[in-house]
Amino acid sequence: MSRRKIICTVTNDLTHDRRMHRICTTLSGAGFEVELVGRRLPHSQPLPRRAFRQVRLRCFFHRGKLFYLEYNLRLFLYLMPRRAGALCAVDLDTLCAGWLAARLRGWKLVYDAHEFFQEVPEVVGRPFTQRVWEGVARALIPRVDAAYTVSASLAEELSKHYGVSFGLVRNLPPRPALPTHAEKHHPPVLLYQGVLNEGRGLEEAIEA
Repeated sequence: MSRRKIICTVTNDLTHDRRMHRICTTLSGAGFEVELVGRRLPHSQPLPRRAFRQVRLRCFFHRGKLFYLEYNLRLFLYLMPRRAGALCAVDLDTLCAGWLAARLRGWKLVYDAHEFFQEVPEVVGRPFTQRVWEGVARALIPRVDAAYTVSASLAEELSKHYGVSFGLVRNLPPRPALPTHAEKHHPPVLLYQGVLNEGRGLEEAIEA
């Protein structure tokens, strides 16, 4: 059964990660045993029951270099005793622990790039930090077994940058049931629900 288990790793507290909720639910529906690992924040709320297992790791640090070091260490120590067939590391900030654990345990390693991590606004203004993440990316991304990202343009850019073929898993909501008749007397409403970091393109999407 362990070969049918997939562990996915993120650095958020799992509450608002709609993309990972959809991915893990889809994998679970396809017959895989799925575990999503994130972290517990001081203000984290209880998680609802889902079709997959959810785990939060406790950290002493919650931001900056010490957080990334601590989280990857705690994540690595958590992963090592687990049984699985594959690990999906989401973004560069979980790839170090994920790559090492997958290598030592003989798991398949999949990389999910939600963004061009070292080009996000939080990193661009910090040359040393940017160089560190670029070094991590160039060292580890070519060693993964598979990789995918959120858009065709980003997949093309990442593939050229790292010499690795990136697949595409788009951020799409579940397909709703079509109404039996059009509600013409109400104007259309566009709702964005979730958390968004700077530079993710929400403003441009609304204007478009």
